[in-house]
Amino acid sequence: MPQPGRMIPVLEDLAKRAHGFRMCDAARQGAIEAVLDTVTAAAAAPPHGFGTALREAYGAGPSVLWFTGEKGSPVAAGFANALASAALDLDDGHRASRGHPGAAVVPAVLAHADRMDSLGTSPSDEAILRAIAIGYEIGLRIAAARSFYARTGFWGGFAAAAGAGALQGLAPMEMANALAIAGETGPHMATTTAPPAWPQPNGSHVKEGIPWGVATGLSAVPLAAAGMTGARDLVDHAPFFDADAILADRPGPAIRESYTKFHAACRHVHAPVEALAALMADHGLQAAQIDAIHVSAYSGALRIPNAPRPRNLVDAQYSIPYCLALVALRGADALLPMSSADLHDEAAEAFAAKVSISIAPELEARFPAETPVHLRVTCGDRQIDSPVTTPSGEARDRPGWDMRLRKFRVATRDQVAVEDRDRLESAFICLREGDLGPLRRCLADRRAPFPAL
Repeated sequence: MPQPGRMIPVLEDLAKRAHGFRMCDAARQGAIEAVLDTVTAAAAAPPHGFGTALREAYGAGPSVLWFTGEKGSPVAAGFANALASAALDLDDGHRASRGHPGAAVVPAVLAHADRMDSLGTSPSDEAILRAIAIGYEIGLRIAAARSFYARTGFWGGFAAAAGAGALQGLAPMEMANALAIAGETGPHMATTTAPPAWPQPNGSHVKEGIPWGVATGLSAVPLAAAGMTGARDLVDHAPFFDADAILADRPGPAIRESYTKFHAACRHVHAPVEALAALMADHGLQAAQIDAIHVSAYSGALRIPNAPRPRNLVDAQYSIPYCLALVALRGADALLPMSSADLHDEAAEAFAAKVSISIAPELEARFPAETPVHLRVTCGDRQIDSPVTTPSGEARDRPGWDMRLRKFRVATRDQVAVEDRDRLESAFICLREGDLGPLRRCLADRRAPFPAL
């Protein structure tokens, strides 16, 4: 039932808004940037090799598994491409939602576009960009209005279903049911309390559960189109969701609220490593001169494992001490990206042991709207303080196209062969004008073997 005083369920209202969504210049630009950022994250990731298993799980079909030369069902492709996009923690994020919309929305919409191409109902590039903007709009409205913590997979299905459903042209009631089905079947249902019912898992491919959210979201679209219904009052229940917040007027399209990551690590890592890199550059410091680093931060920075000796890449991505060590030893671009080759570095582990973290009340007061930190670096009898630092790439200071291209070039330097990087950069020129054709052809091709060093 709708919340008291509300005539229709929230998901039905959102579905009508999606149906009537008007594409503005800001939303269009946001969608273009989202595509570039998501493809960059996926291209930088090492191949996962799950194509055959995903076809066994979700079926064969016409949708492209990016950079593999393989195809599968839309769900198989959406899963594979979301997995690649989220693998390095280099995909975009959203503060109020505490999650990552791009890795859910862009793979879902492009996988569904491939299906429509195969049926002879190819969507226009403008329709694809509009669908991406709608996926962000609906997914982020719901995610930002929940009262409990849940990883992106929990709400990513709403976003994926909204994007794919918009591209398909679902009628409003069909869209409402698709959103409801996706929400009811999404992953991580067991770890959504605050604090969670048991410790949040780390150190596996599952991570945020985004591919599973994409799978349920994409599956919901044809089911709803066929007449399947879901609980359309799913997000009407206080205190779990704030219906008024979901439907509130916003100053602009939600897709413009996302932040961009320039380090392949958890967002809580970004401000500390940027503060340290700036201090070392400004004061001419070398890693060997540093005896200790104290990070003053906020509670979120202490909710991640912060292992000084991470067991695997995911552990490293969630470790402020180890990431500080890599930047101190290897430079400001050390995390763009990280790889398994960066693990078990004895010098980095020794440096990470010098790092301590605590909560500063004045910084906690700014969280979660901001993630500010202050560093104190001790070198012998000298202490050097950083200014209070927030990470680059925030929504309020959106990176320009040149910064985004630099991210692509640096992040893919050890993963993508020169000829493929050149083709992708040529495709990005077209993407910037809203032409997705060259980029989609690049995604459909198998990447060239990277030359052995």
